[in-house]
Amino acid sequence: MWQPKLEARVLQELALRKTDRALEVGTGSGYFAALLAHRCAQVCSVEIHPALAEMGRRNLERHGADNVTLEVGDAARGWERHAPYDVIVLTGSTPVLPAAFLQQLAPAGRLFAVVGEAPAMAARLVVSVAPGEERSTDLFETVIRPLVNAQQPSRFKF
Repeated sequence: MWQPKLEARVLQELALRKTDRALEVGTGSGYFAALLAHRCAQVCSVEIHPALAEMGRRNLERHGADNVTLEVGDAARGWERHAPYDVIVLTGSTPVLPAAFLQQLAPAGRLFAVVGEAPAMAARLVVSVAPGEERSTDLFETVIRPLVNAQQPSRFKF
């Protein structure tokens, strides 16, 4: 789980609206999905680990988050099933931000991701300003665990 300070900062930077459709990559306990659900119209949360997905589902049901669709799968490189999204949040880091996420953003959509490799990762906000055009802002430095199957940069090989 993220620290509460990080969760609050991400919610603030995303400028969520009651009409937003959000994608969360990495459900975990379901806590951040519940925070998104409170401020968005619909949330699709994807978890790669079935046991974590089940725990998240139980937590969300127990707290009445009925506008969350929880799916089991690998969304580390995008999740086009319900795209486009107004908001995308990656709860694990990724060394390289996959282009699929940018393509799945709705016009004026916002994406939060921690990009890079330890010890230097950047918390990044990406805003879709026009089809195929985004504005990216690095907000602060942090280090969080990477997503399973996160896209890796190409490496020099002999």
